[in-house]
Amino acid sequence: MKTIFNPAILLLNKLRYTSKFLLICSIAAVASAVLLAQIYIQANDQLSFVKREQAGFGLLEPAMGVLTLMQQHRGMTSGLLGGDASLAPKVAAKAEALDAAIATFDAAVSGPGADFGLSAAWNQVKGQWPALKAQKPPERGPNFAAHTAMVKDMLSLIVDVGSASSLAFDSDAASSNLIEVLLHEVPEMSERLGRLRGFGTGILARGELTLDDEKALIRQLAQLSVTQAALADRLERAARYNPGLAQALGAASKDIRAGVDAVGELAQKQILEQKFEAAPAAFFGVGTKAIGTLLDHTNKSIRPSVTSLLAARHAELQNVLWFDIALSVIAVLVVGYLVGGMYFSIVGSVEELSIGSKQLASGDYTVQVELSAHDELAEVADQFNAMSGNLRSIIAQVKRSAEELSAAGGRMASASTEVADGSEKQSESAAGMAAAVEEMTVGIDQISRHANTAAEQSRSAGELAGEGGAVVRKSVVEMERIAETVNQAAEVIRALGGQSERISTIVNSISEIAEQTNLLALNAAIEAARAGESGRGFAVVADEVRKLAERTATATHEITDMVGAIQEGTHRAVSTMENGVERVRQGVELTTHAGESMEQINASAGSVVESVSDISYALREQSAASTDIARNVEAIAQMCERNSQAVKETSTTALQLERLATSLRDEVSRFKV
Repeated sequence: MKTIFNPAILLLNKLRYTSKFLLICSIAAVASAVLLAQIYIQANDQLSFVKREQAGFGLLEPAMGVLTLMQQHRGMTSGLLGGDASLAPKVAAKAEALDAAIATFDAAVSGPGADFGLSAAWNQVKGQWPALKAQKPPERGPNFAAHTAMVKDMLSLIVDVGSASSLAFDSDAASSNLIEVLLHEVPEMSERLGRLRGFGTGILARGELTLDDEKALIRQLAQLSVTQAALADRLERAARYNPGLAQALGAASKDIRAGVDAVGELAQKQILEQKFEAAPAAFFGVGTKAIGTLLDHTNKSIRPSVTSLLAARHAELQNVLWFDIALSVIAVLVVGYLVGGMYFSIVGSVEELSIGSKQLASGDYTVQVELSAHDELAEVADQFNAMSGNLRSIIAQVKRSAEELSAAGGRMASASTEVADGSEKQSESAAGMAAAVEEMTVGIDQISRHANTAAEQSRSAGELAGEGGAVVRKSVVEMERIAETVNQAAEVIRALGGQSERISTIVNSISEIAEQTNLLALNAAIEAARAGESGRGFAVVADEVRKLAERTATATHEITDMVGAIQEGTHRAVSTMENGVERVRQGVELTTHAGESMEQINASAGSVVESVSDISYALREQSAASTDIARNVEAIAQMCERNSQAVKETSTTALQLERLATSLRDEVSRFKV
C-alpha cells in the first residue's frame, strides 16, 4: 500500500513544512474553488431553470388571452354567418380585442420570450388572422374550419411555450400538474367548449340537426367530458402533493365541472333532443359562461398557484444557493483555519524539538523537551527525552570511569617508576655479580694450575723419595715450596669461599628484587584489570614483567644451589689444603729426620699426590661450576636489562594512559549531566 504513495513521499520529503502546507493548501484551494464553482453552477442552473419557467409562464397569460378571443371570435362569426345578424357588433368588438391581444402577445414573444425561438410559429399563427378578420371565407363551415385551424396552431404554440421555457419539464409534482393543466387541459377544454359553443349556436340558429351534426356534437361532448375528467384529475393530484392548494383547487374543479355539465345538459336537451327552444344567444351565453368559469379559475386559482410555487421555489433555490455558498466558504475558512493551526502546531513542535536538539548538541544533557501537542511528535519528544536520559547516564558513568582511570593511571605510573628503579638496581647488582663471578672463575683457574703443579711436584717427590738422602735436602726445599704453594692455595680457596658468600648475598638480593618485581607486576595486573578494556595493554605488559620476575627467581635459585655447591667444595678444598699443609710440615720434619724411613716419605708423598689429585678434581669441578655461574649470572644480567626496558616501556604506557584518562576526563567534563 505504501508503494502507491512513494511519489508523493519522494516529493514531500524534499520540501520544508511551509512548502508542504502551501502545496497542500493550494491543491485544496483549487479543489474547493472547483467544488464551489460546481455547486454555484448547479444551483445557478436550477435558478436559471426556474427563471426560464417564470419567463415562459409570463407568456401563457397573453397566449391564453389570444386563444380565448380567437375562440370567441370563431363562435360569434359562426353565429353571424349562420344567420344571426345581431352578432355583427360583437364580432367587430371581438376582432378589435383580438388585435390588441395579438399586439400584447407579439410584444411578449419579441421581448421576454425572445430566447424561446417562438417567433416563426407565432408569425404563422397571426398570419392567419387578417383573412379571418375580414370574414373570409364567408361561408360558415369553411370559416369555422379556418378559425379552428388557427386555434389549433395557437394551441400548439402554447405547448411550444411550455417546452421552450422548460415548463413542461417541471420537477415539482404539484406545480408540474398545474402547469400541465395550463398547457394542455385548460387550452384544450377552452377549445372544446368554444367549438361546442359555436357548433351548438349554429345548429340552434338553423333550427335543424343533421345526422352528421348529431355525431359531431356527441363526439365533442364526449371529448369535453374526457378533458374535464383529465383536468379534475390533474387538479386533484396537485392538491394531494400540496395540501395548501386543496381548497382553492377543489372549488375550481367543482365550478368548472358545473359549467361543463351545464353546457352538456343544454346541448343534450335543446339540440340532441331537437327541441330547439333555447335561443342561439342563450346557448352561446352558457358556453361563454363555462369558458369564463374555466378562465376565471385559471386566472384566480391555478395560475396564481403556479406563480406562487415557482416564486417559492425560486426563493428556496436562491436561499439554497446562498446557503451552499456560505456553508462552502465557512467550510473553506474553517478548513483553512484548522490547516493553519495544524501548521503552526507542527512547526511549533518541530521548533521545540530543534531547540532541544541544539542544547543536546551543545553538551547540555539536562534538557527535557515538553510539547504542548499530544500527537506523534509528542511521542518523538518522549523518545528524545528517553535518549537524553540514557546519554546522561552513560556520560556520567564515563566521567566516573575517566576519573577512576586517571587515578589508576597515576598509581600505575608511580608503581611503574618504582619498578623501573628496582629493575635498574637489579640490573646493576646483576652486573656486579657477573664481574665477581668472572673474578672468581679466574681465581679458580689459577688454583687449578697451582694444584696441577702441586700434583706434578708430589709425583716428582714420590719418584725422588727413593733416591736417598742426597735428594732429601732438595725434597725439603721442594716440600717447603709445596708448603708455601699449599698455603697460597689455601688462601686462594679461602678467598674463593669469601667470594662465594658474596655471591650468595648478591643472589639473595636478586631473589628479593625478583619477588618484589613479581609483587609489583601482580599489583599492576590487578590495577589493569580494574581499568577494564582501557588497561588491557598494560595488563599484558604487567604479565610479561611477572614472568620475567619468575624466571629471575628461578635462575636465582639455580645460582644459589650452584653457589652452595661451590661453598661446599671450597670448604672441602680448604680442609684438604689444611691437611696438606700439615703433612707438608710433617714431611719437612720427616725430611729433617732423613734417617727415618723412606717408606714413610713414600707414603706421605703418595698421600700428597692423592690429596693434590683430589684438589685438582675439586678445582676442575669448581671451575666448571664457576663457568655455569658466570653464564647464568650473564643471563640474569640480560634478563634484568630486558626487565628494566620492559618496566620503562610499562612506565611510558602508564604515563600515556594517565594522559589519555586526563584528556578523556577533560572532554567529558564539558557535558552537563
